[in-house]
Amino acid sequence: MARGGTLTVTQEGSRAGEGVRLFAGAAVADITPPVGGSLAGYAARASGSTAVHDPLLATAVAVSDGVTTSIVISCDLIALDPDTTRRIAGDVQERTGIPAGRVAVAVTHTHAGPAVTRGGIGGVADPRYVGDACARIAGAAVAALGALEPAVLRRGCGTLHGVSANRRGGTLTDPAVPVVRLERENGEPIATVFSHACHPVTLGPDNHRITADWPGYARRHLESRIGGVALFLQGCCGQLNTGHTALDSLRAAEPQPGRTFEAAERIGAQVGEAVLAAGTEPAAGPVSVAATRVELPLGDPLTPGELRALAAEPDGIWTGWARAQLAGTGPAAVEVQVAVHRWGGVPLVFLPGEPFVEFAVELRAALGDPGLLVAGYTGGVPGYLPYPETHYAAGGYEICEAHRAYGLRAAFTPDAGRQVMAAARALAGETA
Repeated sequence: MARGGTLTVTQEGSRAGEGVRLFAGAAVADITPPVGGSLAGYAARASGSTAVHDPLLATAVAVSDGVTTSIVISCDLIALDPDTTRRIAGDVQERTGIPAGRVAVAVTHTHAGPAVTRGGIGGVADPRYVGDACARIAGAAVAALGALEPAVLRRGCGTLHGVSANRRGGTLTDPAVPVVRLERENGEPIATVFSHACHPVTLGPDNHRITADWPGYARRHLESRIGGVALFLQGCCGQLNTGHTALDSLRAAEPQPGRTFEAAERIGAQVGEAVLAAGTEPAAGPVSVAATRVELPLGDPLTPGELRALAAEPDGIWTGWARAQLAGTGPAAVEVQVAVHRWGGVPLVFLPGEPFVEFAVELRAALGDPGLLVAGYTGGVPGYLPYPETHYAAGGYEICEAHRAYGLRAAFTPDAGRQVMAAARALAGETA
């Protein structure tokens, strides 16, 4: 665990690349919840889901060199608690023998899926659904492992401008569309792993239909064009979305221009086309996994008087949070995991929480790798990770209010982002 600047790394797999043969497998499980349950993501929603527009999936890809196996799972959910991701990885270990530390559990962050975490606006999680979904997610990993076959890996990176906007008023976005293709030795596709950084919030709080939003459309676009399984990993999109402000999602649930299924399909197709247009090159090398746990400190809680004032607000957005805080402000820190998996020598960086876009920009520059796949929302999503610390002076939703949506007593301190960045850079260096 990283505490006070000390980094303890768990690393597995370090064979030389010569003569290494890769194997890959992919599988998908349906994790669509029953209609009528709570939907997570918007305080302005007035009721639960009314229909299923498109299914929510857990997509798993396993990659092995015969010695070390990495498994990556991406789920169409808004978030998972860190201990829930650890439970899923532990289930995979029990069922397959693959160490839990080699299993990365990510979410796409759709805002039109079920409530699944202890905190969070949008209602209370159904423990029966969460338990069933976790079993299905682990099952997808087991199936991917069972589907391992000889594979060739190709790596590339596309470019896409105009989909994401910086909702904090800046101009910085992330146009990169990193791509990893896993193919059979005859060139047939096994899986396409891709990433882009943009909140899946095309559908607003007026929508009550279950949907994977634009990442689902992007996956279906790719699978219809090239076959195989498409796995999407959400990028560092903490302050990036499809063009509206954070307050738009806290206001009354009235239809907002442009937040439609047609727009989600258009964005998904744009991302899919950027993946298809990306030139790729073969890569060869071993499979390795390096990970560390980091304890992220939280700021000071509000005073009892401030909490009582919030709790007394009629129909206030944060009334329930304030009442829960009055009963107990919760922990002063949250433990998360930072990891780097390498497939055939190709790095995939996995960060927890909702990391700001600067994480990806700085990591690519520091490592001299403009096509580096840096995924957030992995290993648990306990809240926003602003970075660099200059964001704190500007305030805004992500700094001042978003922690309430996660049931936290306060936002993470500026030191939290620095710790995650330091861990990621050290791990990427360790696995190079």
